[in-house]
Amino acid sequence: MSLDKKEKYYTLIVHSDADSKVWSVKIHYNWLRFAFIFISIVMISIFTLVANIYLVRNELNDKIAELDRLQEKVSYKAVEIANLENKSNEIKAKTKLLEEYLAQVEDLDKMVRDITGKGGYEGDIAIYTSDLNADIDIQNDSDEIFYYDFTHAEDLDSINDVLDELIAKAPEMSVKLSQDKQHMEDHIYMIDHTPSVWPSSGIISSVFHEYRGNGHYHGGIDIANNVGTEVNAAASGVVIFAARNRGFGNEVIIHHGFGYMTVYAHLNKILVEVGQEVNKGDKIAEMGNTGYSTGPHLHYEVIKDNAQVDPMEYLP
Repeated sequence: MSLDKKEKYYTLIVHSDADSKVWSVKIHYNWLRFAFIFISIVMISIFTLVANIYLVRNELNDKIAELDRLQEKVSYKAVEIANLENKSNEIKAKTKLLEEYLAQVEDLDKMVRDITGKGGYEGDIAIYTSDLNADIDIQNDSDEIFYYDFTHAEDLDSINDVLDELIAKAPEMSVKLSQDKQHMEDHIYMIDHTPSVWPSSGIISSVFHEYRGNGHYHGGIDIANNVGTEVNAAASGVVIFAARNRGFGNEVIIHHGFGYMTVYAHLNKILVEVGQEVNKGDKIAEMGNTGYSTGPHLHYEVIKDNAQVDPMEYLP
């Protein structure tokens, strides 16, 4: 039977009408089988290709949709970044606005440090009557300025809220700081012109004795040391006397304002002149033994409202 199929032929007759010629084509079985197999393969290939194209198209559509979503995310992030940048710029502007108030706070802090600082010859004086060391007690201001801690601020909005709160308080704070600064400057000026530092180093050989009509009287303190020991202004002021004055020998008197004057006597050398402005701590003379003196020393007086007072009350 296999041999019959191998030799088997099929005849294809083409006839359109009665008058036309009849066409016939003789096709071997194997060729027909080959054509069937070929057509089947082609159809299967076309089907597979169409299916793959469909799948690829669906996958491509999914990728396009994903890209669209990513583009939306990128656009959202761009808007978010722009908003963050705007907030950041707003915070920078507000922070810059607050820098002026912070500078005022720093100025006040520096003034406080200047006021509480010690000077003169505090550690260089030996005294046999009492200890001159004094502790400075700095009291807390009931109207102290509170600083915000950003530790718990989780985002720019919370920082922005804090800055808004500060800026809302800033005008009132600025007025108060300006007033405090002026008061502090006035206070510093007064402190600077109040005798409050040791005028020289040495040993106190004589203390203040108020005049009571019994003949025992000493209007200042005596600080003994070697001739040439430096003598400094106990406060800022203007020299109103710089010459020899009888028993006081070479003498310098400084007017400080606020009712204060200081006297420096028995000097070896005077280094200032009348009308000269001096600052607290400036060298004005050298210790000596001029006038009625039992040895090299500085006679130092503090005069308050035209009355001699105990200089020890003004020394640290």
